[in-house]
Amino acid sequence: MSRNSKIALIVVGTLAVICVGLCGIGYFLLPRLAENMVSQKPEDAKRIADDIADYTLPDGYQEFMGMNFLVYKMVMIAPSRDAQFRDGLAFMLMGMNVPTGNQAEMERQMQQSFQQQYGQSGSAMKYVGTEQVMIRGKQVTLTLTESEGGSTARLRQAIGTFEGKNGLVMVMVMGDANAWDDALMREFLGSIQ
Repeated sequence: MSRNSKIALIVVGTLAVICVGLCGIGYFLLPRLAENMVSQKPEDAKRIADDIADYTLPDGYQEFMGMNFLVYKMVMIAPSRDAQFRDGLAFMLMGMNVPTGNQAEMERQMQQSFQQQYGQSGSAMKYVGTEQVMIRGKQVTLTLTESEGGSTARLRQAIGTFEGKNGLVMVMVMGDANAWDDALMREFLGSIQ
């Protein structure tokens, strides 16, 4: 066996051992990492939200889910399970720790992604206008869309972006179009610091 063949075998063998080791580590660590990335515990969701922005929860609302991925963090806020009303708004805040060049393009991509997911249930989202709100003391334009047709209640969503604690934050507000509470939306968004 030539010297080059021996070197090649040593390199290939070393790479194989490294790959097997990484697979073993991944097998044991990935479930734990995934478990720590998504949580439905309100205290974990609140901790994740604290890295995105400070705000005051509306009465009867709580953080019910948080996600902490490498490049973004997300928190979902909705009426608590024991709230007296069923027609409420749901809020999502997603903080991104990546440089973004164009906020409008990011909003368009998020709306398109949501529309594709919602469209699978038989409804399409259509543009219905914009609305100006104050977030962190600055005017933010929300793009409003509503579902059309389908067998479910008409859904309304409002999407906008603002600068959060650690970078760009996308806010999405969702709810039944017939029970939309504009005052509640403005109260919550206005509380964001």
